[in-house]
Amino acid sequence: MKKIRDDRSWFFAFTHWNWKAALLTALFRGAACMAALRHVQPHARHHFSTVEMVYVLLTAGIFSAWQQQALTIKPRYFAWFAVVIIVPLTSLGADALAHSLLDNVNSHALGIGALIFTLVSAAFHWHIMQNGAMLVGDQAQPLLSDIKQIPSLLVSFVVAPVHRLRRLSSTSPIEDRDLEVAA
Repeated sequence: MKKIRDDRSWFFAFTHWNWKAALLTALFRGAACMAALRHVQPHARHHFSTVEMVYVLLTAGIFSAWQQQALTIKPRYFAWFAVVIIVPLTSLGADALAHSLLDNVNSHALGIGALIFTLVSAAFHWHIMQNGAMLVGDQAQPLLSDIKQIPSLLVSFVVAPVHRLRRLSSTSPIEDRDLEVAA
C-alpha cells in the first residue's frame, strides 16, 4: 500500500492548522470591523466584532493551511487562483452567512470593502507564504521571525507589480508596425 505524502493529505488542513494566521487575522479583522462599524451602537459593534473574531479563530487556520498546501500545486497559476480567489471567497461567503445568522447589524456596507480587503489580503498572504513566512509544520519558523519579515515582504509585495510591468514593457517593446496591425 502506497503511503500518501502529508502535504497531499485530505487531513492537511487539520494537521497544519495555521495558528499564526488565525491569531493575526482575528486581531486585525476584529479591529477592522469595529472601525468600519463605528456608526453602529456600541453593543452591536462589539457583538459583530466578537462574532468575526470567533469565526476567524475557528476557520482562518484551516483556510490558511489549504493555502499553504496549495503552494505545492502545479501549475503555479492554478495554485495562485486557489489561494487568492477560491479559498478567500469561500471564507468570505461563510463569514457573511455566519453574520447573517448571528447579527442584527446591516453589514451590506461592508460588502465591497470586505471583498477588496479579502482579495488583497489573500494576495499578500500568498506572497509571504511563497517567501517562507507564516508557514506551519516542517517549513515553519518562529512567529517572531515571521513578524520581523513582514515589513520587507510588504514592500516587496507593493513593488512587485511595478517590477513586472517594467519587465513586461522592456521585453516586448511596441513598435509602429504593431500599432498599425492593431488599428
